[in-house]
Amino acid sequence: MRILELYSGIGGMHCAVRESGISHEIIAAIDVNTTANKIYRHNFPGTNLMDCGIESLSAKQLDEMKIDMIVMSPPCQPFTRVGKKLDNEDIRTKSFLHLLSLFPRLNNCPKYILVENVKGFEESETCLKLQETLQKCNFSYQEFLLTPLQFGIPNSRLRYYLIARRGPLEFCFETTSEIMTSLPHGLSRNENLHHQQSTDCKGNEAPGGNCHFENKADFFPSDQSKVTQNGMTGQCPSLSDSAIPSNTQENSPTLSYTCPICRTACLQTAGHNMRQLTEGDSGDNCPCRPVKDFLEDQPPEYFQSFMLTKKDLKRFIVMDIVFPCLQKTTCFTKRYGHFMEGAGSIFQMSQNISDMTAASALKDRTLELKNRDQWSEEDYQVLSRLQLRYFTPREIANFLCFQATYSFPEDLSRVQLYRTLGNSLNVRVVSCLIRLMVRDPERQD
Repeated sequence: MRILELYSGIGGMHCAVRESGISHEIIAAIDVNTTANKIYRHNFPGTNLMDCGIESLSAKQLDEMKIDMIVMSPPCQPFTRVGKKLDNEDIRTKSFLHLLSLFPRLNNCPKYILVENVKGFEESETCLKLQETLQKCNFSYQEFLLTPLQFGIPNSRLRYYLIARRGPLEFCFETTSEIMTSLPHGLSRNENLHHQQSTDCKGNEAPGGNCHFENKADFFPSDQSKVTQNGMTGQCPSLSDSAIPSNTQENSPTLSYTCPICRTACLQTAGHNMRQLTEGDSGDNCPCRPVKDFLEDQPPEYFQSFMLTKKDLKRFIVMDIVFPCLQKTTCFTKRYGHFMEGAGSIFQMSQNISDMTAASALKDRTLELKNRDQWSEEDYQVLSRLQLRYFTPREIANFLCFQATYSFPEDLSRVQLYRTLGNSLNVRVVSCLIRLMVRDPERQD
């Protein structure tokens, strides 16, 4: 399978193609971001990475590549909820529209196309142009809105996906003009259960409401691996065995709870108002692995530079604060590390229930008094006892399911790493979609 990777970024699509297990050759990757390209070359030195704008491509060049598949994540800024939503009037959409204009002129049109973008893209004029182009070029396609929560990954990252096959190729499932909010079921004969003793995920019909633990062994990659500081590797215990680290303080209330379920319940109750994700979020009913499975295993001093400063703590009331036994984090964006609200979850290292209760009460008082700027030294002490820190770049890469062999150049700053990771994608979700896209229908004799 000859694959062209467009808007390649740090190589999320490349990793997803590898994880999908299909026989492939990445014949070229194209991106103009110098930082992302540096990370890409660091991980895939043998790939032909082209530092050029996609609008410079011609139909002749694409034909000469003899492409079987194109995978791409076009710029999302024209469609984001926090942006200006200029859609096809945004200069950053120009390259994608140019690419679409080439498809009808190709003699060797690819057989498969996969597109990833933010939720909101599906309502754009650019998306309509994509659909019209695919229909004109004899493609059938299916759209999705999916979140990693549905795949057992404790990270809310709802994204738009489109997979397309050029006729006469057919999908292995019945397509619909509606956007699917879960992957098709019944795609293999053998049931297989990942991480969860129950095969029934009672979800709603909203995007992200259906989980994929119950899906089939020969279709989805195994989720049995535990994520460590180096990525996806090792064995993951069942959720029922997921005990949180004990607080070593002699008088810590957590020491009296030997049952992991009881301890988890007490922690969640104590910090009930310190999380921004609430009931009804996408994938809320899907059983996910605990956050602790995605953390780096490093000594305390390693995390010192990731601890929140006094200035950071002033933004306490807008933080989404999580701890090891929780099973959900907010979406990590390119603003993580220097912007607090809506940029990604903050990790709480302390598991002391009394400290959490005090911090929770402080937040209630602050909200009631509408006091966001006046903080006493005592208030800071309450918050400092939580030992709040940012997730490390490696940990965010873990949530995005980058493989164990994936790493970063040492000369890049933390801001650069957070920014490029925030612009990337979830490898696990895309790998499943690639397998779905290339799978042929079973023939009935």
